Amino acid sequence: MTEAIKKKHLALLSVLFSAIIFIFRIWYIRDTNVLAIRNDEYGYWAHAALFSGHDWSDVLSGHMNWYSYGYSLVLTPLFWLSHNLHIMYKTAVVLNGLFGILSFYLCQKCTQMLFPRLERWILATISFTVCMYSSYLTQGAIAWSETFLYLMVWLLFYLFLRFEQRPCVWRALLLSLCVGGCYITHNRTIGIVAAYFLTVLFLRLTEAISWKLSAALLLPLIIILYINVDIKTYLCIIEGFGLKAKNGMGAQKGHLLSLLTLDGWQNLTRALSGQLWSLMTATFGLFGWGLWHFASHAFQAFHTKKTGRHTAFYLFALLACMGTFLISAISLIDPASITNLDSDADLSYFIYMRYNECVIGILLAAGILELYTRKKDKKFLLLAVGIAGIYAGLSVILNDNLKQIQDTWHYRSFCAAGIGFYRIISEQFSMRHCMAIAAVGYGALLLLMAVYQKRFQKLRLTASCLLLTAIFIPTGLYSAYIGTITSQRGKVSCGNLAMYGQLKKVIGDRDVYCTLDDTRNYRIAYELQVNLIDTHVYSITLEDLPLAEDGYFICSSNGDLDQLQVDDCYLLAQSDAYMVTVKGDALAEEIKPLLGRNQTLQRINTLHE
Repeated sequence: MTEAIKKKHLALLSVLFSAIIFIFRIWYIRDTNVLAIRNDEYGYWAHAALFSGHDWSDVLSGHMNWYSYGYSLVLTPLFWLSHNLHIMYKTAVVLNGLFGILSFYLCQKCTQMLFPRLERWILATISFTVCMYSSYLTQGAIAWSETFLYLMVWLLFYLFLRFEQRPCVWRALLLSLCVGGCYITHNRTIGIVAAYFLTVLFLRLTEAISWKLSAALLLPLIIILYINVDIKTYLCIIEGFGLKAKNGMGAQKGHLLSLLTLDGWQNLTRALSGQLWSLMTATFGLFGWGLWHFASHAFQAFHTKKTGRHTAFYLFALLACMGTFLISAISLIDPASITNLDSDADLSYFIYMRYNECVIGILLAAGILELYTRKKDKKFLLLAVGIAGIYAGLSVILNDNLKQIQDTWHYRSFCAAGIGFYRIISEQFSMRHCMAIAAVGYGALLLLMAVYQKRFQKLRLTASCLLLTAIFIPTGLYSAYIGTITSQRGKVSCGNLAMYGQLKKVIGDRDVYCTLDDTRNYRIAYELQVNLIDTHVYSITLEDLPLAEDGYFICSSNGDLDQLQVDDCYLLAQSDAYMVTVKGDALAEEIKPLLGRNQTLQRINTLHE
C-alpha cells in the first residue's frame, strides 16, 4: 500500500491541487445567479445570444461598446442547453473552475520544459501556488472572458515551448492559431500579437527557422486578423454597437497622439508605474524576480551572441509582458483623470492590473523558481536589494500622484484584486498598509528560500508556497465578494429579480419597452433582456413609447408614467427603483388568469389617486 502511494504520489498530489483550484473558483457559486459586472458581461453574453439565434440589438444599440467574441463562443452552447439564466450563469462559473484546472496542468508542462532537472512534485506545488494567485480566484466568480483568457495564454506558452523543442509545420500552425484565439478572446492581447510577430522576425533573421516555418507561424494568424475585421464590423452593425470611435482604434488615437506631448509621457509614466507597483505588491516581489529571470536569459543570449535552449521563448515572453503592460497603460491614459488630478479621480487609472494579469502567471512561476534555484551569493544579494529599490522608486512615483486623491475607495476591486489584502486593516485604500504587508512577505520569502544551507531546502520551498497560497485565498475571495457577490445580492435585495420573475410568468411572446430617460437606467434594460432571453426588449425614451398601441409591457423608473396621460396602464410588479406595467386593457384581461392568488392588476392613474 505504501509503495503504491509512493508511486502514485504525483498523481494524487495533482488531483488534490486540481480539486482545491476548482473549489475556490466556484466558492461563491450558490450566490452567483445573475450578471454582476454589467457592461463587460453583457457584451460577451450578447454575442453568444446572437450566435444562438437571439436578437438583443434593440437593447445594445447606442449604449454598449465593443467586446471581443472569443469567450462568447464558449458561452453559446449554454443557450442551447437552457434558457434559465441562473443555471447558465452557474454553468459558466463551473467552466471557470475547469479552465483553472487546465491552466494548472499547462503550467506544470511549461515549468517541466523550462526546469527539467527539478522533481515533478516541486513543479506541481509551484504551479498550484501560481494558479491560486488572488486575482485569478476573483475572476473565477465572474462569467466573463478573464479566466478563459488565462487558459488561452497558458496554452500559447505551452505551444511555443513545444514548437521550440521540435520545430515543425504542424506545431507552427497550432501556435499561430492560438495567438489568433487569444486576440479574438480579448483585443488587449494586441501586445502579445506584436511580441509574436517580432519573435518570428527574430527567428527568421537569425536563420533559426526556414521560410516555410515562418509562413506556417504567420499565415493562420494573418488570416484570423483579416477575417476578424469583417466579423467585428458585422457584429457592430447587427447588434447595434455601431462603428463608433470607441469600438475601434479611434478610441486610442487621442491617447497615442498625446504621447507626442510631455504631458502624454507623464501620463504614461504614471499609469505604467502604478500598474508595476501593484503587481510587485500583489506578488510580494516575485513579479520582479520573474521579470529578471526572463530578461537576463534573453539579454545574455544577445550579449554572447549564442542562443540557448529557450532563448526564443524567453524573448517572446519578455516582449509579450512589455507589450501588454504598455498597451494597458496607454489605454488608461485619460487626460481628464490623470493629467488634472483632483480629490475624486478614479484610482483605477493607477492600479489597474486586470489586463496585465493574463501574462504574469509564467512570471510568478519563474520568480519562485529563480529564488529556489539561484545560487545564493553576493550577486543574489545585490539583485534582491535592487528589486527592493525599484519597488521603492515605483512607490515614490505613485505616492506623489495619489497625494491629490482623497476618495481612495474609488476603484474597481475586481480590477486590482491582488492588493485586496489591505482591506484586512482598512476599508480605504492605503499605500502604507500595502507596502508594509508586501515588505513583510518579501522578507519572509527571502528568508525561506534564500538561506544558503541546502538543509530542508525542499521543506522551505513548500512552506513558501503554502504561505503565498494562504495569503492569496482570502485576498482573492474577499475581492470577489465585494466586487461581484455584493452586486448580485443587491439585485436580489432591491427586488429586481423578483420583478423579472413576475414578468416572466405572463409575458409570453409580447414585447417589453424599457424607458431610459435617466441615462443611468440603461443597465436595467440589459438585466431585463438577459433574464428574459427569448423576449424582445427595446431601449426607448419615455417620449417615444408607442402609446397609441396596446398589448405590450413597460419597464420604467418608479413614477415615470406619472408624466403620461394614459388610462390603460396597470401595475404588474415593482422593485425599489423600477416598475413593470401592462399597456392595454385587453392584455390586462388576458394575463389575469396567470397571476398568483394574491396578485392583482391596478390602474396606474387609480393607484396615484
